Amino acid sequence: MTKSLHPGTGSAGRVDYKSIVEPYAGDMARVEDAIRAHFHSNVALIPNISGYLMGSGGKRIRPLLLIISSRLCGYAGDMQIDLSVVVEYVHAATLLHDDVVDGSNLRRGAESANARYGNQASVLVGDFLFAKSLELMAGGGDMRIVETVARATRNLAEGEVLQLVNTCNAGTTEEIYLDTVYRKTGALIQACLEIGAILGKADEERIAALGVFGRNIGMAFQLMDDALDYTAVEEQWGKPVGADFQEGKVTLPLIRAYIVANAEERAFIERSMESEDTTAEDLARAISIMEKYGAMEGSIATARKYCDDAKASLAGFSPSPHLDALRSLADYIIERQV
Repeated sequence: MTKSLHPGTGSAGRVDYKSIVEPYAGDMARVEDAIRAHFHSNVALIPNISGYLMGSGGKRIRPLLLIISSRLCGYAGDMQIDLSVVVEYVHAATLLHDDVVDGSNLRRGAESANARYGNQASVLVGDFLFAKSLELMAGGGDMRIVETVARATRNLAEGEVLQLVNTCNAGTTEEIYLDTVYRKTGALIQACLEIGAILGKADEERIAALGVFGRNIGMAFQLMDDALDYTAVEEQWGKPVGADFQEGKVTLPLIRAYIVANAEERAFIERSMESEDTTAEDLARAISIMEKYGAMEGSIATARKYCDDAKASLAGFSPSPHLDALRSLADYIIERQV
């Protein structure tokens, strides 16, 4: 007898993202159409930059989570399409602004929008996407959804400032780092799950449980990103390996290595963070220090704990394919390589 598999699980036991998406392919196709339709403007540069960014890849994990959450909670309407566009526009706007702040030239393996169109245009189109999100929410619906998106957007802005003020600070604490990760990544993913539950008229307990799930997988997603920044294959990763180190971003692997490093190693990390021209040799030495103290493995273990906690928060839901899809997504976040 063939063993049954959860949605998204391949025959080798590995989580396949495409298989998770497949049952929701119709809604996801409608989201793609709506993403393109709503960034229309008679100011030509706006759809040019928006289309360039939106067409450069990305798994649309935030809209997918919103849709799965809404279906899990029994929603059968159409509002999840425009609300999925809202969360994706908020996410895209932060990417535009992030790349300007970081001076990044690559995004998902291609030339970043700011490198192609300039910093000023990228910032202003990011502002347009934020404004368009407000317009899409202004058409009516549950005020709790507006409040949820507003709260997530405020957290995003605060997270950006927190990251900025701690750039190049080798002494950044794990507490500050995790707070920044929640604000920059966890808060919006949490909002996606909560919006889906609100659409499905779930009770407060279920909205809260799905919010906890979203918060925790958001934390895990970013922690995996921070570990992959030092361990991924560059051609698959879509940006230079070690970009965080070279941009002065202090993430969990570096924080944990710095805490236990000897005096010479700590002094090297401090000098590297303060330097404006970090070399490939500096990066290689930093990675060797992190490997020496198991910092990458420790970061991945922490990400796995967040995913375990996320799945535990779903214990009150009845078995369903939608519940399996959420659990498979949590597993995918840990297993992904890019």
